[in-house]
Amino acid sequence: MSTIKKKALVMIVKKERNNSIFIFTNLFIIILLIKNGLNNLPPILFIMTFVILVLILKLIFTDKRYKKIYKLAEANRRRYIMAIDALEGAIWEWNSESKKLYMSTKIKDILRSDDNIDSFEKWYSFIDEEEREDIRIFIENIIKNKICDNFILECSLRNSIDRKIIAKIQGKGIEKKNIFYLSGFIVDITERKKTENMNKVIENKNRLAIEGAKDIVFWWNVNQNIISIDSSIKKYLDIEGEGDLIITDTSWQNYILKDDIKRYNEQIKKVMDSKKDEFYSIEYRILSKDNKPVWLQSKGKKRLEKNGDLFIHGALSDITERKEKEIEINYLSFNDEVTGIPNRRYFVREVTKRIRHYKNEKMAFIFIDLDNFKYINDTYGHDAGDLLLIEFTKIIKNMKIEDSLFARYGGDEFVIVQYNLQEKHQIKSILDNIIKKLSNPIIINDKEVFCTLSIGVSIYPIDGKDMAILLKRADMAMYLAKVNGKNRYEFFDIGILEILNREFDIEKGLRVAIDRNEIQLLYQPKVNVSTGEIVGFESLVRWHSKELGEVSPSEFIPIAENSGLIIPIGEYIIEESFKKCKELAENTSKTFKMAINLSEVQIRDEEIVSFVNDTLKKYDLDAKYIEFEITESIIMKSAEKNIKTLEKLKKLGVTLALDDFGTGYSSLSYLRTLPIDVLKIDKSFIDGILIEQKSEYIINSIVDLSHYLNLLVVAEGVENKNQLDYLKKISCDVIQGYYFSKPIEFNNAMKMLIS
Repeated sequence: MSTIKKKALVMIVKKERNNSIFIFTNLFIIILLIKNGLNNLPPILFIMTFVILVLILKLIFTDKRYKKIYKLAEANRRRYIMAIDALEGAIWEWNSESKKLYMSTKIKDILRSDDNIDSFEKWYSFIDEEEREDIRIFIENIIKNKICDNFILECSLRNSIDRKIIAKIQGKGIEKKNIFYLSGFIVDITERKKTENMNKVIENKNRLAIEGAKDIVFWWNVNQNIISIDSSIKKYLDIEGEGDLIITDTSWQNYILKDDIKRYNEQIKKVMDSKKDEFYSIEYRILSKDNKPVWLQSKGKKRLEKNGDLFIHGALSDITERKEKEIEINYLSFNDEVTGIPNRRYFVREVTKRIRHYKNEKMAFIFIDLDNFKYINDTYGHDAGDLLLIEFTKIIKNMKIEDSLFARYGGDEFVIVQYNLQEKHQIKSILDNIIKKLSNPIIINDKEVFCTLSIGVSIYPIDGKDMAILLKRADMAMYLAKVNGKNRYEFFDIGILEILNREFDIEKGLRVAIDRNEIQLLYQPKVNVSTGEIVGFESLVRWHSKELGEVSPSEFIPIAENSGLIIPIGEYIIEESFKKCKELAENTSKTFKMAINLSEVQIRDEEIVSFVNDTLKKYDLDAKYIEFEITESIIMKSAEKNIKTLEKLKKLGVTLALDDFGTGYSSLSYLRTLPIDVLKIDKSFIDGILIEQKSEYIINSIVDLSHYLNLLVVAEGVENKNQLDYLKKISCDVIQGYYFSKPIEFNNAMKMLIS
């Protein structure tokens, strides 16, 4: 009963009691007055006596009304309680203010428990383990999103005596005055389900009766070991002749598939040992004359004859079609449709069992993400993406990692759990081998595709004892591997949480960096080696965050790429560089180039060419002043598509430079086909001048090859005169580095160019 109704009843009872006291008190006073004589009363007392009589009459009338209301309220209360008790199920209610769950007492009858269930967590503990997480996620989603629709769920419960109950949970969400209410009722539908299942059994029996003509009748004299099977069995077996097949049990077992013989004998023994003459059903496979397995269902009943012989009478049914469908459904339920390996559902089920049964066993959870899979999908199509997944799966399976489970977790994510882990080195060896095997290109539709991996690892029980937590932490470690440059692995440790928080803060800051004018461009001069004149600048981005301070490009650019923020930031850099380039061109007649770096994400962007073209027109800038720098590793990840994009940029009139040459994939074979004009030697080789003969040999070879291909050569990272003299000696064209100038602000760059 509600609190309001209870309060109303209390008020009625109190009012009735107070009225009775008032009436009896005043009647007593009037009797005393009459006894003393009314004639002797002063007028004022006479009037008061009259008023009291009127009030008494009114109270008597009112009291009757209250009694009537009380009887009606009491009747309603009884009806209310009876209505709740008459319900098949329990009423439940929850609200976001108190966050407490109310359930009517009927729930105690359903669960056979005296526990006070005042929270969803207590309620979840009664839900069958296999369904618990799904119900939890469903309820939490309704609460989180304040969904006000009706819902009906069916789930299995375990009551206090571990009896399974089928329950229907019905509910609806309502929001009033910013408080979200969930309410409904829970009904035990176990008996109803049994009735439905019984009807299905009857229906199946009727169906079997109709199909009975298809069955192959047999009898088996167990004592004499003689089985007589209807002649229709011969259409499956390589047996000629007319009449029934007379055969011993041993000979019949020769037709049963070896994998099924043990189960067949166990089930037959169970039938023989049973003291009851019950109907039985056994399913097994025989090998047909076409050398194909045929599923048979043997249904029958044991009977003891008067002469002491034990007989089994029954029928064999060909259930091949049904079993194949069951196997297919089961396969699709627990295996990935594309790769054929176990899927997420199977992985979760098996690993959960493993953790439950082997709590002290050490395991490694390996979370694998295919870098740039989306790019490959978008570039070559989804069929090519599927082929890549299949090829990757083959590589891992061929490694034959012992005592492990390999599954596709979803999309381009895979998981491996290594059981019986002895030491960390064991996992490192496996991961090094995986990365090594994926360093070679994968052939997809006669095209070379490079696929690197980002891998994260968590260890049970060190990093967690719950599978969801272990996978989450392996995913965190994988993300760190991706941020740290991809094609690597990371083990989870508590420090990762700090790193991820830093990553989160950087991404959050980048989203508002342009609007806050925190992104700044500096310009590093490029100098002609022979004349010493400035021939251009490289536009370099810097970020000074109001919250984070100075953030290095090597830290924020990978995060911008992973989050997609590199597109708006990259467009800002291009537009700002074009604007400054136009200003330089208007203040000098000298020829120069403004070099701008393009990231992997930008070159994948379908709009990059049109954006560059539109921005050139916007500032009325001659394309001859612009140079785009692209690293060779970016080009090689999808050479054909990226080359087409570069050719489109080239047609606009801009110059293209291949940056960091020699540090990524070997692209010597592509140099003739790449639409580039400039080749930049990476700083790592420049650092080796006069220190490492190998570096000098590589630099010399790059310069000779570039000049042979009519390419301009730029050496970046030149920091001393010895390096400059060597580069001048081998005819390097342009240098860039701190020896001449560090990156400077635009005003200083203009002064330097003009002077």
